[in-house]
Amino acid sequence: MARERKPERDKARQIWIDSGGTMNARELAEKVGVKPEQIRKWKSLDNWTVALEESKQPRKRGGQPGNKNAAGAGAPPKNKNAQTHGAYSTVLLTDLPQEQREYIESITLNTETNMLTQLQLLLAKEVDLQAKIESIEHADPAALYVDRVVEMRVPRDDRAHSAADKQEDDKIKMKSVIRASAFERTMKLEAQLNKIHGRIIKLLDSIKAYQMESRRIHLEERKYHLAKQKLSGVYDIDPDSGEIIDQNEDSEDIEALLR
Repeated sequence: MARERKPERDKARQIWIDSGGTMNARELAEKVGVKPEQIRKWKSLDNWTVALEESKQPRKRGGQPGNKNAAGAGAPPKNKNAQTHGAYSTVLLTDLPQEQREYIESITLNTETNMLTQLQLLLAKEVDLQAKIESIEHADPAALYVDRVVEMRVPRDDRAHSAADKQEDDKIKMKSVIRASAFERTMKLEAQLNKIHGRIIKLLDSIKAYQMESRRIHLEERKYHLAKQKLSGVYDIDPDSGEIIDQNEDSEDIEALLR
């Protein structure tokens, strides 16, 4: 049967911790009524030094490990109350507007189809920019256009707001509208138009290169297939006429295409 733990053992440990580890073994022994040698033994067995360091650490905010007081409570799934700028937040397709989701879902692994879709979008943007430039050219030259809106936060006026208002929000929002002339607006639109036009040209070059590479691969596959037929003696039959396809004619066609 295990020996019963003496209450003086825990009492001495707590007194030593409360003293900040400054009390010596003789002083503790006198307080709890045991020998100093016993105090030293308890101190080693129970790791008083570790317990003292743990008692000095500040208590963490919120629920402690193993605490289940808030189980089942808290924000619902996908709640973004604690989100700041959102640069690293997870975005799902279901989180996007219907139009954007349908566009992303329509993207395929067909390179030529994706290139064509991108070209159509760039051409639509080019037409839109040209229309905006033309509308400004026919407008009043002295007209001003909204260029951008700058939002600032400035301290509240102590005389105009109560303490409750200041506590709720010590700053107020102010918006400054920056306007530009017709000439400045046209210059910006034309600069953007030039960028779009450059992207269109670059994309057309990519489409041409892709088509040429695809054609080259197709011809290589035909050459390989014809060479395989000659070596094996097995020929392709025209399903419509039932005649053997003339390999010599195909070979000449390939050579002509490769020139």
